[in-house]
Amino acid sequence: MDKKRIANHAIFWLMWISGFTIIQSIGFGISDYLSWLVYYLVTLPLFMVHTYAIAYWLVPKYFFNHRFIQFSVWILVLLILASVFELLISNEIVWKLMKPENIQQGNYFSWQNILINGIGNEYIIVVFLSFKVIRFWNSKVGEKAKLINQKLLTEIELLQYQSYPRFILNVMDRLENLAEAKSPQTSEMIIKLSNLMTNMQTGRKSVKIPVQKEIDLISSYVEIQRMSLPEACKVEFLAAGDFKGLDIPPFLFFQLVEEGFLVLDDFSENTEFTILIKAEPNYLLCSITIWKDKALNRTFNIDVVDNCRKFLNYFYSENHKVMSNFEINFVEVAIEIYL
Repeated sequence: MDKKRIANHAIFWLMWISGFTIIQSIGFGISDYLSWLVYYLVTLPLFMVHTYAIAYWLVPKYFFNHRFIQFSVWILVLLILASVFELLISNEIVWKLMKPENIQQGNYFSWQNILINGIGNEYIIVVFLSFKVIRFWNSKVGEKAKLINQKLLTEIELLQYQSYPRFILNVMDRLENLAEAKSPQTSEMIIKLSNLMTNMQTGRKSVKIPVQKEIDLISSYVEIQRMSLPEACKVEFLAAGDFKGLDIPPFLFFQLVEEGFLVLDDFSENTEFTILIKAEPNYLLCSITIWKDKALNRTFNIDVVDNCRKFLNYFYSENHKVMSNFEINFVEVAIEIYL
């Protein structure tokens, strides 16, 4: 048996007994509270059997299967049976012992009285089914949200695994260009690339990594890229603030920086690339800015921005903002996270 479900039912019936005892007795003396309490305790088994028979047998078997005529007949039968037993218990047991003035005079088993009393007792069915519908709706909403989060997490894991080989290919292209040009920096670049790949390999297996580690990865990557870029292309990386205790998904900022360098590829004209990561209390900012005195030869891949949004939607829900501005000679992308 589901202990949580049993507890929920026990709480429901306890609230029903206490709530309606107060409603029936409010404004009267303590004896009235006691009389109505005894009434609801004694009739509780009857109301429970009646309620569960409708909620767990009648509704699933007939109503959900569109057998409405049978459903209506059984509703009437159960209403009459419950009303007869309730009239019998209340008049012959409860009110005789606790409050004789509440005993109904004359023939309380008349059909009119049975139907009126039965309809009046159906409020418990309405209340119980309302709680059941609300609980069912909440559970379905929770299941839907869980499925959406699971789907989003799967997409994020795929994005993390895709970003690593893409990074390798991009850097290998730069390394190949250095090797073909017989640059003396080729050996140094290989060493730095090896260290960066090792750090990235460990980082991509984590759900989150310290912001400082992400900064170190970006700093190493910037150094590697500077080795193959012309002097006319200026790259500036700034990190400001206290990053202690701050964690983010791996490569959240890195992928923006990587795409920024792809935009700079094969540029010899005057170009400026600025990377800023800044931390303030309950706030984290990452922005990249690319400016060139002429039109950019390559556009910034908007899919990278969309990928960042997926990370942010999963890990930070509505506590983030993504801003982008793409012009013919200017690119700006900024991520704000509210911690």
